[in-house]
Amino acid sequence: MAADTPEGRPRLGKVTAWDGELVHLQQPGGGTAWTAAPAELRRPTHEERSLIRVLTTPVPGAARGARQTYPEPPITLPEHPVPPAVPTPGCATCELVAVWERNSLLRHDYSKAADFRVEMRNHPHTEPKLTLPGGRP
Repeated sequence: MAADTPEGRPRLGKVTAWDGELVHLQQPGGGTAWTAAPAELRRPTHEERSLIRVLTTPVPGAARGARQTYPEPPITLPEHPVPPAVPTPGCATCELVAVWERNSLLRHDYSKAADFRVEMRNHPHTEPKLTLPGGRP
């Protein structure tokens, strides 16, 4: 390891090669490579060596092949996240939507089943309070 100091602030690097004139360096832990004159290099200080160790030490669990851990005990989900909606007795629309909802649940299409449940909940079952002239809602 070496510290390149041409601009005042040292650049820390690992010496990868020397061709007789220039020293080839690379950032600790990998990264951009550069060249420097041997006169511009010095040994790293104790603090700089500590920084290099931090930059090159692998983080536990981030290494390839690290095993994923899960919370204990495992979470058990119910078979049906939400019970099916109950249609209003005597309402043909609600009964038809209930059939569509059950078919969606059997296909594990929970999003579509929720849409049908909302449709059933919002379906009007009482006469509107305000009517248009002529008795039409």
